[in-house]
Amino acid sequence: MNLFFFQNCISPHQIPYIRECVKDERIESVYLIVPRTDYVGRKDMGWDSTHLLDNTSIQLWLRPKDEQIVQLLKETKDVVCLFSGIRSFADVFRWFKLSLSYNVKRGIITEPPNVYLTKPLFLHYARFLFQDYKYIKYIHYVFAFGDLAVNYYRFWSKKWKVIPFAYCTDNMHVLECEYVIKNENLKIVFVGSLTRNKNVISILKALSILQNDTVSFDIVGDGIERKHLEDFVEKKRLRHVSFYGYLQMEEARAVMNDADVLILPSHYDGWGAVVNEALQLGLYVICSEHCGSKALILNNRIGNIFHSYQEFLKQLQNVIQNKEAIKNGRLYRKQWSNTISGESISKYLIDNLSSPAEYIMEPWKRI
Repeated sequence: MNLFFFQNCISPHQIPYIRECVKDERIESVYLIVPRTDYVGRKDMGWDSTHLLDNTSIQLWLRPKDEQIVQLLKETKDVVCLFSGIRSFADVFRWFKLSLSYNVKRGIITEPPNVYLTKPLFLHYARFLFQDYKYIKYIHYVFAFGDLAVNYYRFWSKKWKVIPFAYCTDNMHVLECEYVIKNENLKIVFVGSLTRNKNVISILKALSILQNDTVSFDIVGDGIERKHLEDFVEKKRLRHVSFYGYLQMEEARAVMNDADVLILPSHYDGWGAVVNEALQLGLYVICSEHCGSKALILNNRIGNIFHSYQEFLKQLQNVIQNKEAIKNGRLYRKQWSNTISGESISKYLIDNLSSPAEYIMEPWKRI
C-alpha cells in the first residue's frame, strides 16, 4: 500500500503518526504533499515543523505542479490518498478533484464543522448538501476528530467508513526525566491563543471567586484578549497569575512540565492538541464539552469535562481539594498517553485501511 497525505502544511499534530507509517511493513511508501511548510502565524508563535521530517523516508512534495501530481497518481499502484478535509484548503481541494480521474482509494482526515458563534450546525448541513454530497461516492474513509465530527459524517452516508480519530504530538523527549513533587501548591496552566473563543477569562473568574493562595496560574500565549485579561487580574488583585506571551515550543513545554493541571475552556475547539501534550507530560486535564479532545478524557484519573460554568467551578474546587492525588496520578497519565503516541495512532490508521469492514477499537479507549 502507498499512502499519499495531502495537507495544508507540515502539521506537527499529524507528522508523528505519518512518520510511523513509513515503518509499517504493510506500507510501501509514504508521500506528503503540501503547499507550504508552516503558516506565518504559527512561526510567530514559535512553531517550526521543518525538522519533523529529519531522518525519515517520507517523500516530501512541496508546492508541486498539478502535472506532477497527475503523473504520480498515474504511475503508482495500490494508492490510498488521505486529504485534510475536502474544502478547508484550496490546494488540498484542487488535489482532491485531480484524484477523481484515477483508480485510487480516498479518505479525508477532518475536524468537526465549526459551530462557534455565527456558524450553527444546520448551516453546515445545508452547505454540505449543496456542495459536497456529490463527492461521497468517491470517498472510502473519513477519519473524524471528536464526537461531533463522527456523528456529522455518519449522518451523510453508510457507504463510507467513518473512523473516530485523534491528533497526536511528539513525545516530550527532553522532558522525560522523573517527575518530582516540588511543593504542596497547585499550579494550573493554559496554552493557546488569547482570543474570546479560548475563554481564558472563565479561569480567571473562577480564581477570583475561590481566592486560594495555594493555586497559581501560568498563561502561555498571546492575542487580542490579553489586555482585557491583564486588566481583570489587576482589578481582582490576583497575585499568582503569570503571562508568558508566545514561547518557543520547548519553552512552552517546560512551563507545562512544571504545572499540575491544564485547563482548556474553549467555546469551540475542533480538537485542541495541547491536551495531548499535557497528558504526555502527566498533567491532569479539565476541558469544556466543546473541545474535540474531550474524547481522550475517559475517566477522572485523566481529567474532567465540564458542561457549564458552575460545573467547571466545582471541578476546579475538587482538584484543589485533592491536589495530592492529582500530583500522584501523574505517572498513570504519562503511561496512559502511550495510547495516543505516533506509533499507536499509525497502527490504528493502517489497521482501518487494511480491514475496511472491521470495527477496530480506538487505542485510547483500551484502558
